[in-house]
Amino acid sequence: MSKIPAFLLICLLTSPCLFGNEKSKILALGDSLTFGYGVEDQDSWPQLLAKRLNKTIVNGGTSGATTAFAMPTLKFHLKRYKPELVIYALGANDALRGISVEEIRKNMREALDFLKAKDVPVVMLGMKAPPNYGETFPKDFQKIYTDLAAEYKVPIYPFLLEGVAGEAKLNQSDGIHPNPEGYKVIANNLYKFMKDYYAKRNTGNIPAK
Repeated sequence: MSKIPAFLLICLLTSPCLFGNEKSKILALGDSLTFGYGVEDQDSWPQLLAKRLNKTIVNGGTSGATTAFAMPTLKFHLKRYKPELVIYALGANDALRGISVEEIRKNMREALDFLKAKDVPVVMLGMKAPPNYGETFPKDFQKIYTDLAAEYKVPIYPFLLEGVAGEAKLNQSDGIHPNPEGYKVIANNLYKFMKDYYAKRNTGNIPAK
């Protein structure tokens, strides 16, 4: 089964059946790594994680998205429902394009400020820049996540592609996007992270703040 075309997906996402008054929705905000480029919908990490958590996760991933996509995407979704949690997984395309760390930081800060004002909790999934982008940029890029996570007191999973990046058997032929087996590894890693997130708050639900 092929992926739903973007224009049709937008139409479907505005449907009340997806954005009614249902509670306990988590929004996964990301790029093609979140969208599940090259795999079936059910094989993307948001869908695999949703099954493990027994939660509804709305896949807000868009192929090619950078951190600049966060605000329009968040505004689109929050007009239709208030998620109990946002999983922020943007930044990979910023790194690949060599966008300045100042611009990336500004975009991330804007999204975090917006979610804070809307009283929506967030967890961050970190990314890494390619090691061949020099000595400074990869370190400065990764530091954006840790700095903002500390500043906003946001839980962070250090690297979305942990255990998958660079592993040929877990990636598609482009060497960038995970295959179904790779997504299973990601979902398993994130399940452990989220389970710990719940346990630290001694509750079965994502906290309101």
